[in-house]
Amino acid sequence: MITLPRSPFVKLMIAVLVVLFITAYTLSGRPSFDKDYWSFRQQQEADKDYRSRQQHQQEQYQQEQEHPRFPAEGSKERVPLSTFKVPESLHLTHDIAIPHNIPTWTRADTDMLDTTIGFTLKTAMLRQDYRKEEDLTGHPERLNFAELARVERVYKALWNHVYPIYQSLSGGDRERERQLFELAKTRPEVDFFLGLEKRLYPWMHYGRRTSFSLHGTFKGKGLVFCAGDNQFEFVVTSIQAIRNRLKSKLPIQVFHMGENDLSKPRQKYLQDMAEGIEVIDVTAILDNGYMQLGGWAIKPFALLASSFEEVMFVDADAYFLQDPAVLFQDPGYMATGALFFFDRTLFPDWKIGSDWLKSILPIMSSFPRKSRMFNLLTAHEQESGVVVINKKTRFLGLLGTCKMNGKWERDLVTYKVFHGDKETFWTGFEMVQEPYAFMRNYGGVIGELRPDDENSVCGAQLHEDHKGYPLWWNGGLYRNKNEGVTRYLEFGYWMTGGGRQKHRERYTHDRETMFQVLLDEGVQTSNELDLEPMDATWDFKESCLEGATVNALTRREKALANGYVEIDKIAREDGSTFRKGGSVDPRTHNWDTATA
Repeated sequence: MITLPRSPFVKLMIAVLVVLFITAYTLSGRPSFDKDYWSFRQQQEADKDYRSRQQHQQEQYQQEQEHPRFPAEGSKERVPLSTFKVPESLHLTHDIAIPHNIPTWTRADTDMLDTTIGFTLKTAMLRQDYRKEEDLTGHPERLNFAELARVERVYKALWNHVYPIYQSLSGGDRERERQLFELAKTRPEVDFFLGLEKRLYPWMHYGRRTSFSLHGTFKGKGLVFCAGDNQFEFVVTSIQAIRNRLKSKLPIQVFHMGENDLSKPRQKYLQDMAEGIEVIDVTAILDNGYMQLGGWAIKPFALLASSFEEVMFVDADAYFLQDPAVLFQDPGYMATGALFFFDRTLFPDWKIGSDWLKSILPIMSSFPRKSRMFNLLTAHEQESGVVVINKKTRFLGLLGTCKMNGKWERDLVTYKVFHGDKETFWTGFEMVQEPYAFMRNYGGVIGELRPDDENSVCGAQLHEDHKGYPLWWNGGLYRNKNEGVTRYLEFGYWMTGGGRQKHRERYTHDRETMFQVLLDEGVQTSNELDLEPMDATWDFKESCLEGATVNALTRREKALANGYVEIDKIAREDGSTFRKGGSVDPRTHNWDTATA
């Protein structure tokens, strides 16, 4: 039995405490109807939003399965670049650039465009580097290649996102482009893509509104040459060597920069001298107001402008000992969609190129850190006399290369860092992280024995196929044109430039990098670094190579090489006639029977 206190004050205090306790219990344990109702509605909205997101993700996944974001890599299955693989055996014959993944564009990326930060980033990326035909002489600071690399990688993600959208539209290219621009009014990522393309590659918008309409025209395989009046005799000999001696049936397109570059009579001569030759003005396909082409810069733009899907560029003074069609079957090309050749190993301790690349490419593929240039073994990495690219799968890498050869990019930056266009091919692919392969042998030599040293071969720069057989050479037919020795070579011998050593990186000047590379390749002990021979050594001034085995050309190779000399004599005679104002019909010559 509980006895309540008799004091009125105590009774009052107990009553107050009871009231407070009941009020607190009511407020905490029994929320009001209004609070219950709004809590219920908020939960409903959250569930609805969650179901909506789940449905969108499912639809997006379904769309990705039906329309892969990346162009096919030669099979129906999508192969993400983050897991790009090649056969292990390929590393014995090629140096392969395994790229970093550029993440796919997502709905979250599109949503970010409408945020304050997204708007700021978008505005910065859409800034114009320079106007058409604007003169940037003396203002190299206007060209920020580190920023350019970032913009090109965002463009790549958007290209792979918008491309399936473009394909899903109806009608021809002009109608689909019209629909895409209409769609851009309500799709911010499409609008952003179109803006980035206009900033980066305005020379493509010449009779077309997007890169897609150009990309869709590529078909078949073929060879591309570039020639003006000054290269006329060279290109005649190179083409006739392919057509009439090697009997290659690959179609050929010869690009020039207008009548002031290659005269009308010479254009007609090239078209008439053999079957399957087109002569094309590149400035009729791409906008020269932006490119302002000259010299070497035409090469990547000619590759882009050509109608071929699988395209091989050949220098005007490059000559083959095998049908060039074999390169379309090269394992490195087939695995990556892009095949390059190494230059000679010359001028070590040259830091300018590697330092510049490191400053603009914080993210690189697997290739640069193993390259001779990065390891200060040579100033030149690539020889661009022959380049093979599949434009359907490596279109964006080629765009990156073209960008580095634009008027102000080359004049103010790239051609000052590199020797002309050569390094812009693989570095252009690095800008957008596209895979590529280098034939794993360095520039060798083809020609004749050195008079005072039968262990040295002198002549032009030779390149081998992946099996180690002579394939093509660059530099013409003269003994040493760079030093003015213009007598014809007597072709009989060749020597490899090296590059086949399993661990040639041990000669690097940066030992820390060297050991990291070797550990990554699975080397377990330092004993595995011994016994590897050094590469052959160049006497650059004399254009002679020594330090490797002297090989004799086969009877067939010797007949081909010396037979090209006889073709060249005809080409030079006809070139002389043109310079004197005369005209020549190439069909009057019997190219097949010109012999050494």
